[in-house]
Amino acid sequence: MIKQTLANWIIAIVVSIAIGILTMVLMGGSLNAPFSRYLWNAGYSLSLGLPLFANGYLFGWFEKHFIDWIRKPFKSVLLALLMHLIYSSTVIFTVNWFWFIYFEHQEWDNFWIFNKGTIISEYVIFVIIAAIIYAISFFKAWRFQVSESEKIKSEALSLKYQVLQNQVNPHFLFNSLNILGSLIDIDTEKAKEFTRGLSHFYRDVLHFKDQDIISLKEEIEFVRKYIYLQQIRFGKSLEVEIIANENIKGNVIPLSLQTLVENAIKHNEISQANPLSIVIAITDDYELIVENNSQPKNVTEAGSGTGLKNLAGRYEFLTGKEVVITQNEKYFRVKLPLILIDQPV
Repeated sequence: MIKQTLANWIIAIVVSIAIGILTMVLMGGSLNAPFSRYLWNAGYSLSLGLPLFANGYLFGWFEKHFIDWIRKPFKSVLLALLMHLIYSSTVIFTVNWFWFIYFEHQEWDNFWIFNKGTIISEYVIFVIIAAIIYAISFFKAWRFQVSESEKIKSEALSLKYQVLQNQVNPHFLFNSLNILGSLIDIDTEKAKEFTRGLSHFYRDVLHFKDQDIISLKEEIEFVRKYIYLQQIRFGKSLEVEIIANENIKGNVIPLSLQTLVENAIKHNEISQANPLSIVIAITDDYELIVENNSQPKNVTEAGSGTGLKNLAGRYEFLTGKEVVITQNEKYFRVKLPLILIDQPV
């Protein structure tokens, strides 16, 4: 990295001096000039060329903090032009003042008269260079956006398939059928209720799998059905509390809560001696929190480990905010940003 940067600066020095000599020859019509004139020309060219080259690094920092070509193109163009105008004016007038007034002792009254053509041509060069920088920057941002969009689409399809596959995998069906078989002998009415709940659960899975976002209310209703089935299996060893502010309106990615609850059940011990406690909360800051006490199994169920990663990537793409995962010896917490109703997706 350091070698590449040094090489770039050496190239900038060589190109600046070469352009200065070429300009001097074109304006003077001859290479027959005193050596001191070449030195003056090289100094002047470097004074302009190196700040022009440094503009690329400065704009890279400025772009990272203030520019968003994709979401705010008009504002980004105005900010970029303003930054470039201030920077260019500072460089051009400072360099010309130093060389023509301070170094060559020109009178201030004659400064603009004698150097008008030079200053205007330098502005034109700066504008052309800036246009090239902006075009390259916009193209990179656009290409990155397209790449991320395709990546998220691919991950979305992968996640949808994975979630659907998880719900129809042999373990889930085996456990559900075992529970149903036990209930038939013990409590016929509850067996019927469990069968209806299982049917509604799968109906919702098939309904939601083709949707990109659903309402928070729909997701909460869906996860309640999943929790009901799991609590039939684990009894009082599984405790789930949902704390939701009904006034908060927002959207979520389908099966988000179900995925997080399933993740907690899959990776933690659940028994009467060590009950698993899960809390689902929606904060006034439009954040969805799923937290469980941490009691990892010695041997966890097999999984690809990509479900939570893909879910986090999709939320970041849709909201521009990161999914925050916090864990220690006591708890495991996932914080999802809600997708606001008026937020473009």
